[in-house]
Amino acid sequence: MVIEVNQIPFEARWAMATQALTGALSAHLDALYNAVGKEKYVEVVRQIWTQLGQGSASVVQSMDMKVDNAKLVGEAGATLCKCAMGPEYKIEEVEASEDRTVMKITECAWKNRMNEFGISHDLLSACDTAFWNEFVKTLNPNVTMKHGKQMHRGDQYCEWIFETKK
Repeated sequence: MVIEVNQIPFEARWAMATQALTGALSAHLDALYNAVGKEKYVEVVRQIWTQLGQGSASVVQSMDMKVDNAKLVGEAGATLCKCAMGPEYKIEEVEASEDRTVMKITECAWKNRMNEFGISHDLLSACDTAFWNEFVKTLNPNVTMKHGKQMHRGDQYCEWIFETKK
């Protein structure tokens, strides 16, 4: 019996694909860290995730999403992350204005995979910073993004704070 992809419900396909993606990348991060050590790991990961930030910004640009202010950049990032990380990713906008928008992430596919594999969550710090710096700068250099709370540093949830440069 051959099962065709379209026989599997969309939500199930999306969940499988995103779990496989975050699982494979988590395993790669762990293997890289173990192979090269902390210093070299941060250097290599920054290069890779900077490129991922640029590529992700290009995807947003190709869809003609508006990114004229901090709120729109934050929403573009949240949309992209939700698509890439699937239905187990839970994010909400807790503050929203054109000059300052705060997103709260309460469930994260990365954290889930790293928990499953017993991988240190802190391996995400260099990835996260490099990705967001490049993503935001590429989309709108008048907007900044900084982290408030971070689950991979022990907090109960993550915060992304997008602000217009003053």
